[in-house]
Amino acid sequence: MTISLPVFELGRSGLDGERVAALAAGLLDLEGEVRELEDRLVVVDENRTLEVFPASGSFYASDASQLHNPWLRPKLPPADRVPGLGRELMDRLGLAPRTGDLVELVELPPGGTYLATRPRRRGPKDRRDRQLDTQARFTLGIRNPGIDSEPRLLPVIGGGGKLTFTFGDEGRLIGAHGGFRPIGEPFNVEALDVREAFDRLGAQGTLEDQHAYLAYYLAPGDVDQRVLAPVWVFTSRFDVEHADGKGSSSVSSRHTFVAATEHGPFFPQLEAQPERTERAVASRAARALNPSEAGTSWVKQIDQSTPLNGSPQNAQGFVDGLSADGWQVNFNWGDLNAWESDWNADDDTWVDAADFVFYTGHANQNGWVLCVPGKQQSVLLGASVPGTAPNTPGDRYGQNDLEWFVIAACGPLQDNVISPGGGDVLGRWDGAFDGLHTLLGYGAITFDNTDEGRKLSRYTRDGMGVINAWFRTAKEVQPATNGESAPDGPDVWVGAMWVTKPGVDPSGDHIWGHGSVSADPTSPSSLVCMWTTC
Repeated sequence: MTISLPVFELGRSGLDGERVAALAAGLLDLEGEVRELEDRLVVVDENRTLEVFPASGSFYASDASQLHNPWLRPKLPPADRVPGLGRELMDRLGLAPRTGDLVELVELPPGGTYLATRPRRRGPKDRRDRQLDTQARFTLGIRNPGIDSEPRLLPVIGGGGKLTFTFGDEGRLIGAHGGFRPIGEPFNVEALDVREAFDRLGAQGTLEDQHAYLAYYLAPGDVDQRVLAPVWVFTSRFDVEHADGKGSSSVSSRHTFVAATEHGPFFPQLEAQPERTERAVASRAARALNPSEAGTSWVKQIDQSTPLNGSPQNAQGFVDGLSADGWQVNFNWGDLNAWESDWNADDDTWVDAADFVFYTGHANQNGWVLCVPGKQQSVLLGASVPGTAPNTPGDRYGQNDLEWFVIAACGPLQDNVISPGGGDVLGRWDGAFDGLHTLLGYGAITFDNTDEGRKLSRYTRDGMGVINAWFRTAKEVQPATNGESAPDGPDVWVGAMWVTKPGVDPSGDHIWGHGSVSADPTSPSSLVCMWTTC
């Protein structure tokens, strides 16, 4: 069945050096030279930064002395005042989007950044939670042009259709991100109905196994996009056995999408990997010459899961970015080659032989999905693999090389402080820190994409700390909400967990060659996790 949907022309922001300078002064009271850096215009001093993507008008503003600072105990404005503070800034600085008959500005409930800490050798009753900032959040919605069964207002996904202002102590602005491309008049085009879109998805099973909904896609601000076009979004749940053989879990797929019109967006098609047969890694001599090593494991589709067509390019962007910085890429394994044993029995040869590892695929709060070697079968590598405490039952992770790893999926950092039913992340992942510095991930169901890997490698190469680079990446790639219920929604939370001991704190780590890196926090004394809304 053919349907008709509106597509919108997108304009350019028109931001020039003078406008960027005014924005820096208005947001952060920041003055200085406007410099051109690749595709960005930048104003920066010792602590404050404004970066603007002129093509889209999206920006990133940060006072690094305040934003995501785990040492602060700010006095925050009441929640009911926060949206008004954001609207006043948006209006004063001319950042409000152009709306019309079909485009609507949506005010979301305030978001924020939260911190959880506790001494390792004490129980949950000794945990302390606090809020570090509060956020005024705005996004776009497209009014339903008359498609039956779809809601009145269709969401905008892709990370590009939102604007957030972050307020710290006494209501002071300490950060902002996002922005709105100029949206022109719509024109109607023929579009796929949901069954036609499902056929193009390439999923196993039937449409009835899926949850499907109509949305519009706006790419991150550094991506050139000429039209705002509709997509069909699909998600599902599937059962997966645990890697330790003890039971199974239900895992939600990342929301993925299919272009509803010829205007895209389209996922790139990469060549399938040949079947993995060897276990060889880089020689010790090669590793000695280049001690900065990266790797990635990714899942597009194993057995009954919904295909994540963005995963191959997402992972490739991570290793390409670090390779361009001189890093050695130890492995890039996908689908049936993404073996659970690389993260478990053979971790000393694979995951723990690299410094920075990126996973993208499927996850929940209890682990992430990998493949059984030699079988077309997925398993959930859960918290029982690293165990309940460092070196219990084994050395997972960081006893060798691993400093940082990313789970770009639908977990595993859910927690009660951000959404009821999320459990206690500090107790759940305590055992993963056998020298590991930081575990980076999400605390909610997220969206398939091709951008997390390239952005994370880019911002860490630019000199951003690992945690702040990951938070910025997630905010630019993921939408603010996902339409899911607790503990996996409705807000999209990005998080980072780390451990400390006296004199060792990896929260300010940079990647090798781009700033300070803490000593390995072996035998840690404290557990810490931080989350912020996307």
